[in-house]
Amino acid sequence: MGVPVAQPQGQPQAHHVTPTSDYRKLWIGLAAVAVYLVLSNLPLPAGLTPEGLRAIAFMIAAVILWVFEVVPVAVSSGLLVLLTGLLQIVPTKDAMANFMIPTVLFVFSAFIIATCFIKTGLGNRVSLVVSAMFGNRADRVLLSFMLPTTIISAVLADIPTAIIFAGIAYPLLVKNGCEPGRSNFGKAMMVGIPMAAAIGGIGTPAGSGLNVLSMSLLKSTAQVEINFLQWTAIGLPVAVVLTLVAWWILVKFYPPEMETIAGLEDIARARRELGPMTTQEKKFLVIFGLALVLWFTQPWTKIDLAVVAICAATLFFLPGIDLLSWDDVKGRIGWDALMLIGASNSLAMALWNTQAATWLATTLLGGLATMGLITALLVVVSFGIFSHLILPVASAALAVTIPVVSVLATQMGVNPAIFVIPLGFTASCVFLMPLDPIPLTTYQYRYWTFPDMIKPGFWVSLVWIVLLVIAMYLAQAVGII
Repeated sequence: MGVPVAQPQGQPQAHHVTPTSDYRKLWIGLAAVAVYLVLSNLPLPAGLTPEGLRAIAFMIAAVILWVFEVVPVAVSSGLLVLLTGLLQIVPTKDAMANFMIPTVLFVFSAFIIATCFIKTGLGNRVSLVVSAMFGNRADRVLLSFMLPTTIISAVLADIPTAIIFAGIAYPLLVKNGCEPGRSNFGKAMMVGIPMAAAIGGIGTPAGSGLNVLSMSLLKSTAQVEINFLQWTAIGLPVAVVLTLVAWWILVKFYPPEMETIAGLEDIARARRELGPMTTQEKKFLVIFGLALVLWFTQPWTKIDLAVVAICAATLFFLPGIDLLSWDDVKGRIGWDALMLIGASNSLAMALWNTQAATWLATTLLGGLATMGLITALLVVVSFGIFSHLILPVASAALAVTIPVVSVLATQMGVNPAIFVIPLGFTASCVFLMPLDPIPLTTYQYRYWTFPDMIKPGFWVSLVWIVLLVIAMYLAQAVGII
């Protein structure tokens, strides 16, 4: 989950490419329509309803439209939701009810909170404080950028967090003569920061809208509710351990060409020049701190996460607080992300309500029910990790898989959360196909190419699989879920 923000000083301008207008997207769109028509008119398999067949065909067509962005994602998302009624998959009123879910407002509020974090200057202050916390040894400096990135992105949007830390790292790399494309340290730093931001996103539900979408789909499909505290009890330890593993792997792949890093005194001086915290920063801390308390105490207060988020976001605009104006945020709301999240939920519920998810689970995963929990977890988590190679739209992947694994869990007699939570975690694994906005936050610095992220990212992904299987097994054993 991210929000476009102004580039920090010292950051090179991105190279914007104007897409060439041609007919390729039109042909892809027509192919998506053809896929739907062919699949929806196949002979009906045993156990699948006509509505279920149409729901599966429609989801496949929708994924094609989203992956190739035949039309803007926000537009196609709205169209697809309404077409489910026209095509008699589910009634339009049900499709719309499943579109406008609290998750949409939670993510909307998260964009506002992230914007306020940047505008008040608190983001810059925090990054300056922690970016030299482990000394001046090159490998430790890398860790001092990655670990705080993980912690901050666990409670705030990952893209602004990555942008802030990269903006501070860039002058440091320049001062140390780290040449883009040649410097191992520069490569490790500019791969490590977005990697840590993506990993940190799994730490709490607030870290990514995909986390809240996973929780919403779990509740909708399996009537199982996971609260903020339960998610964090699993996600935050996994995120911290995985960041340490990612740091170690990056150092092995790209050992720094220097022993120590010069220029940390510039960071210390910039930190001193900031002076004491401003009133605006203190206001943000109070409001966001209250939101965090309410999120963590949600099992007792029963206040919905989205209600807390929208209330916190509203406070920023109130007279007397005056942290934000609508002009500050209206261009920084990820409307495409909001529409995609709502549409993903609506189409996932169409799979569920037409019994298509049950048929898919029985057909594709039925054998797992007899193989034991560890094996099933390995298969589900591995699919979640490597599905990004063929399905880079994470919310679409969740929409397809969560209803299916919810049925699998029911068949196995286990809590569906044991499969859904790790799937939500794997949605942030964007290193095997680094086309996600998170890694692209540092791509423009030209310190790394796609293979430079993919090679260490593959090993991080393998560790991610093992770590999640262990974490979920332990979480069930100790009663967290």
